Amino acid sequence: MTFLLCYTERVMNYYEETLIKIHELISDEEYDEAERIIRNELNVAYVPRDFEKALKEMLSQIKDKIYTPRSLNDEEIERFLFMDGNHQLLAVDALNNKNLREYKDLCRRYLESDGVNEGKALLIESLIRQEINDTFIFERDGIRYEFNPSLILNVDDSDGFKQALKALREYFMKDPSKMKMAEQLLYKEAIMALPLNLEEDEGLYIAEKIEKYIEDAFTANEHDASLS
Repeated sequence: MTFLLCYTERVMNYYEETLIKIHELISDEEYDEAERIIRNELNVAYVPRDFEKALKEMLSQIKDKIYTPRSLNDEEIERFLFMDGNHQLLAVDALNNKNLREYKDLCRRYLESDGVNEGKALLIESLIRQEINDTFIFERDGIRYEFNPSLILNVDDSDGFKQALKALREYFMKDPSKMKMAEQLLYKEAIMALPLNLEEDEGLYIAEKIEKYIEDAFTANEHDASLS
């Protein structure tokens, strides 16, 4: 058996074993770990089309299993905020539709907890949009932030966001599909930077990273399509 054939079989076994492992985690209701593996796999530079499709289907399964179409009551929101990551995001989504002035203590407790950064960033964005005039504490990567949401710009009003968006629109001027993806990635980067607003140089740096990421992703997909 040639080296190339052995290598190919090992790669295929890896993909199959990964899907089996994710399926088992979902069956055991270990949704956080299953989602972590899925997102790690989707973030690599090259993802075979069939493997990517299977991963996205499993990710959809996870969301279907944990998502509840009804509104969460206050007791459920509080309980979900201190559970796993998926439940935290559901609770934050529910909070985002409420008057957060009535939930300041709960928001403060959550931001000072060991919750997931994505959930905290989304909550901070809502606090900023509602111009909540109070002090909150948030810690990320060992850095402690003390901030007043009413004094922070909305993410799309910051100089860094505006400069990045301008650069991306110029770069992807003739490709609306790539531009749509670029805007989504930029918005996520800006939210995850909260409670800090993006400075101009940071925005331009992020725009360059997004341009490269999208071009590499499309190139990999085209290469995959040519092999199939």
